[in-house]
Amino acid sequence: MPTTLFLSLVLLLSLHAVMAFAPAPVATPRRVSSLCLGKTNQESNSMTRRDTLTAALVSALLVLPTPAVAKCTDIDSCREAGEAKDQQDLLSNPIHRLPNGVEYKVLDHGSPSSSQTVSPNSSVDIAFSVSQANGRYMYSKGLGLEKVEFMGRKTRDRDIDSLRVDLGKRNVPVGIEQVLVGMKKGEKRRVVLPPNVGFDTSDWEPAPVKRDAQRQMEVYRQLLRGNGGVPPVAAPTIWDVEVLRIRA
Repeated sequence: MPTTLFLSLVLLLSLHAVMAFAPAPVATPRRVSSLCLGKTNQESNSMTRRDTLTAALVSALLVLPTPAVAKCTDIDSCREAGEAKDQQDLLSNPIHRLPNGVEYKVLDHGSPSSSQTVSPNSSVDIAFSVSQANGRYMYSKGLGLEKVEFMGRKTRDRDIDSLRVDLGKRNVPVGIEQVLVGMKKGEKRRVVLPPNVGFDTSDWEPAPVKRDAQRQMEVYRQLLRGNGGVPPVAAPTIWDVEVLRIRA
């Protein structure tokens, strides 16, 4: 017997047992309306129990687990399915590589009704996050990953905070400025930013505010420059950048 049907039958029998021992409801003024419809008090009580049982059973069936459908049957078929999906994703949304080593991928194409794009001299408001190459989160602004004080309480900074960037003025690393060019409102890109066009090009701006993020930035700085007997490592950072507004 299928699991769902078996659980339904058990539940139905249990509810019948409970309802059989349940006390009859106390008569209320609504009994008059039952009598007016040509039903005795006993019939009315019977219908109340039956309706309650039916409603409970329907509610239970709505929350019964749906059997999982396997999409692959073994490791090899799962791997092949994953590789095929990756290939299809790369074909429909390729990774873009710039001559300076920057790589990016479009995560969200933005508003289809917007024709205005960021130019090399634009002023834009962006939301962004910065992570290490191993995926460890460092800090962000405007993406809802941080909490800020707003109207007397702590709340996620999505749609509240942002960073104003005047392209060419090094408010952000050069590599991020180059990726911003051509983006439109609402567009979001994930960027692999090598250190040669990274924080050193913007005097380590935008700087984090929170102490933990500041410590992580100092560790990253030491990683790039070496520390004692440890040679420097050309470690990239990973940025998610979203254009919120194009002001000019």
